[in-house]
Amino acid sequence: MSKDTNKISMLEKIIYGSGDVGLNAMYTLFSSYVLFFYTDVILMNAALIGTVIMISKLFDGVSDLLAGQLIDTHKSKGGHCIPVLLKWTLPMVASVVLVFTVPDSTVAVRVAYIFVTYNLFNTVLYTYVCMAHGSLATYVTRNSEDRSQMLIFKMLFAALTQTIMASVMLPMVNFFGGQQSQGAWIKSILVFGIIGLVPLALNILLVKERVDNEAPPENIIQGVKCAVVNKYWWMAFVVNLCANFILTFNLSVSVYYLNSVMGNMGLMGTFVACSNMPGVVLCVVCPFLLKKFTKRQMVLFGTVLMVIAQIVFIAGPNTVPILFATALVRGIGMGFAMGMAGALIGDCIDYGEWKTGTRVQSVLFSASSVGAKVGQGALTAVFGFILAAIGYDGAAATQAAGTISGINGFFKFGPLVVALILLVDIWFLDVETKNPQYIKELEERKARAKA
Repeated sequence: MSKDTNKISMLEKIIYGSGDVGLNAMYTLFSSYVLFFYTDVILMNAALIGTVIMISKLFDGVSDLLAGQLIDTHKSKGGHCIPVLLKWTLPMVASVVLVFTVPDSTVAVRVAYIFVTYNLFNTVLYTYVCMAHGSLATYVTRNSEDRSQMLIFKMLFAALTQTIMASVMLPMVNFFGGQQSQGAWIKSILVFGIIGLVPLALNILLVKERVDNEAPPENIIQGVKCAVVNKYWWMAFVVNLCANFILTFNLSVSVYYLNSVMGNMGLMGTFVACSNMPGVVLCVVCPFLLKKFTKRQMVLFGTVLMVIAQIVFIAGPNTVPILFATALVRGIGMGFAMGMAGALIGDCIDYGEWKTGTRVQSVLFSASSVGAKVGQGALTAVFGFILAAIGYDGAAATQAAGTISGINGFFKFGPLVVALILLVDIWFLDVETKNPQYIKELEERKARAKA
């Protein structure tokens, strides 16, 4: 039945959110350091790796849509999402370990291995598990406030995990043998993978699906069409895309900026803490702020802060205090965008059902992540090409002046462009204020159909 008559406890919401500890314990390492690992540890050409990642992201985009369709249209005893977490979490952990076990062989063999393992983890297993967990909130409750709180808790744990990972990852790698040791990276990610299994297991055991999808899309084409005609989904998609762009700058591009421009990659933990900790605090506060402010208002305010902070960062000198201070202010703004991104997609589901008559849940989440993940891949790939074009040498102790200047410019001006795009987009996103009327009309339709 589609009726959601059960009250969702705060404990269940928190346990649901903690699932992102399991997902981010692996994916943060993957997204932050995989390019660095390829270029500086196993000394692969940056442009070649950029090409592999770009091609892989095309497959990744398709897999998101297929995963969403499978989740929406397939149900077993445990529901739509929980069985996916049960069956595929452990293989996902094994696959991310394989990503870092690139053999010492010819370039052709290494490229083939990187392509296969990168896609096995990122395109197939992580996509399926992540999509199931992201969609789970919509299968737990129809209540917009409860659902928003669940998705905000999810972002809270994601930000917290990313911050902790950035602080302890390199010390752990050094403990196991140093940054240039492939074995040290393998051991480190194995540790985080095992830790990540615990919160995902709690989700399997303690989070309950209560809402069935009475009219899922008949096929992937229908599901995608429902997303394409959903104007609010496009706007929420841009919020998600921009937030993930900024996240990629914070977690991946920053590795090269801190190492080559600032000359101290040891700053990574503090930098990510400044960038992410405000988001953690905001994710705690946001569920209560929803009673006074709309999601749009909070994202709009946060985006203005991001723009101001980035302008100060560009205009100021390359000093540690300026780096951390602007990262902190930008992190406050980023917290609103990241915290609300998933919740805004959730609001689009109700509008989409009102407009098309088909309730597309996982497909809408997957269609959004297509753009986010392809966008992340495009940004990583473009940065790889830029690194090659400006003469980046992973084996060099110090980069050339032109290389340092190129990294500096990309890291400073890229986020400003993204923040300005986000500012324009969120100005027109008003689905939240109109959603109560859409939900009311949907209930009236269902009542008439049963009469």
